[in-house]
Amino acid sequence: MGMKNHNLEQEEFERMEAYVLGTMPTLEREHYEKRLRADAALRAELEQQQEHIHAVELGGVQRTLRELARVQRATPVTSRRWVSYLKVAAVVTLVLASAIWWLSRPTTGEQLFAEHFRPDPGLPVAMDASEDPAFDDAMVDYKMQAFAAAREKWSSQLKDRPGSDTLRYYTAMAALGAGDIPGAVPLLEKASADTASPFADKAAWYLFLAYTHAGDTAHARTVPFDPASPFAARAATIQHALR
Repeated sequence: MGMKNHNLEQEEFERMEAYVLGTMPTLEREHYEKRLRADAALRAELEQQQEHIHAVELGGVQRTLRELARVQRATPVTSRRWVSYLKVAAVVTLVLASAIWWLSRPTTGEQLFAEHFRPDPGLPVAMDASEDPAFDDAMVDYKMQAFAAAREKWSSQLKDRPGSDTLRYYTAMAALGAGDIPGAVPLLEKASADTASPFADKAAWYLFLAYTHAGDTAHARTVPFDPASPFAARAATIQHALR
């Protein structure tokens, strides 16, 4: 889906507004977050719109305060107590809304993660008899973006085969896909350190992104990238943005 510079359809804007303000139903929110993960243009548009949405919401509270002040001036002294209560309530609402807005704003690291993170597409799944049907079963879940289910299955298999670089890497990928970035870090650290593994370079990239998301620039800078790696230039761009 392509977004066009604030020229949003009303229905799409209302979805964004519900998502930003936390009024979107849980199931709809899960589907919407899947769209966000898959659509960079939608994520970018949401980032542009969210401050406007919050500003409009706060503006509404401020208008309420002004109206209450007008009513209080026009109200007899004996009745002003109730207007004062309403005014205090509106002030509290404004303060809380402001606090929620600032606390919920994504950090620079989170924004960079959202901009650069793309889930690993996964391995092909055999249509006929498979040498590892349990792994393939989890891979089908992963490809269907049922990341939590894939992670649970691969984690169980990893306990039985702790030396499997494939299981380690894809369990980390499922954790990232499920939104558990801290949970993916230990697995990615081991996967990126295994230089003999074909997953080492990709694991290093995702580890770098995980550190970036957490704002851990010190550890992010320690992630080694071969100059020939396709991820080296992208990591350098992010590091520059974090300065």
